[in-house]
Amino acid sequence: MKSIKGILFIILIMGSSALLWYFATPIEPIHAVNRLSHIIGGMAITCFFLVFLLATRMKILERWFHGLEHVYFYHKCLAIFSLVLVIIHGQLQDLVPDWDKVQETPLSEFAKELGSIGQYGFITLILIALFAKFLKYEHWRIFHRLMLIPYTFGIYHAYFSSRYDLFQPTPLGIFTAITATIGFMSALYMLTMYQDMFFKYKGNITGIEKLGSNVIELELTLDKKIPYRHGQFIFIKIFQDGFEKAPHPFSISGGDGEKIFVTIKALGDFTKNVYESVQLNTPIALDGPFGHLNFDNGTQQQIWIAGGIGITPFLSYLQSQPVDRDIELFYTYHGQDNASYKEFLQAYAKTNQQFSVNFIDTSQTDRLSFENFLVPEKTSIFMCGPEKMVKRFAKQLKSYNTIADIEYESFKIR
Repeated sequence: MKSIKGILFIILIMGSSALLWYFATPIEPIHAVNRLSHIIGGMAITCFFLVFLLATRMKILERWFHGLEHVYFYHKCLAIFSLVLVIIHGQLQDLVPDWDKVQETPLSEFAKELGSIGQYGFITLILIALFAKFLKYEHWRIFHRLMLIPYTFGIYHAYFSSRYDLFQPTPLGIFTAITATIGFMSALYMLTMYQDMFFKYKGNITGIEKLGSNVIELELTLDKKIPYRHGQFIFIKIFQDGFEKAPHPFSISGGDGEKIFVTIKALGDFTKNVYESVQLNTPIALDGPFGHLNFDNGTQQQIWIAGGIGITPFLSYLQSQPVDRDIELFYTYHGQDNASYKEFLQAYAKTNQQFSVNFIDTSQTDRLSFENFLVPEKTSIFMCGPEKMVKRFAKQLKSYNTIADIEYESFKIR
């Protein structure tokens, strides 16, 4: 899974910030500790610019980071790194000698106070975000949106309490103005415009089929065709009383673009609500498609690995056309209730000689492992399932097949 362009983009932006602050000339000579504190503080503001930018789900960023789940991984890493930088900046300011502390004006004193408030706000909100798994998704989103407040305080603090004149059109001043503006607008966009601008595919739920005790398939009929590739996913908003207003991601399991299918497993509050309460003709809106799995770009010989509801992106491909390459599917699940589409896969394997499937029911046998599994040359491997599973399999396969071509999508998005 290569995110080289995305990583280089982060290094370029953060490196530029460090160098511009290092070579900038302060308004008057300052102590080395104070200078270092400014560099660290400036990098923290730049880091938050990247955090907000990555949250916009821009298609170009998805391509650079090779998948939206990687965008969110680096989004989280940058948030943690920015928190560390903010704390170091505050600690260094306490070490600045008294002779280097200029007499404060009402404006600079207010900026300093806002900086302190922003620092504690950053720490609190990022710590809350890191414990997202203990929160309901809707509550997590509310706390996440509040991040704009300390970011605004931090920008104000940087401009009005800095020993560098950031209002001048110097390289540092221009860089700070551009990144601060884009960062602020990115956060504001996600708060106010994203929900209306990018959910441009509207439609209704026109079919509901329960495939087991906790799996449901929805048929969505759209007002206009969504140009998706087999293996991709979408964000869905369901406009029904009692449902969260927040969008949730689901893989497309089939359809022609004007009518698509999504298969949902009741794993959390939202998905359980969908399974139990969703109704026909309910309005929906979609954003996407997202995802980088591209079976057509794979080699003639492929290995597919699916965990539970992770079978859905593979179904989209199988249901669209007869396979024209050699595919071996490993489908692992826990209990027959979680073996969605097993009968379809069995029937498909009987009528397509190039396709074979292995069913692994972990309630009856040991869990699937690829330790010492030799992958034939010129074989593409595609995986979809829970994050821990796909990462474990990727590590096992890479340890024995160092040049293996492995692509995967995982469930964890936030």
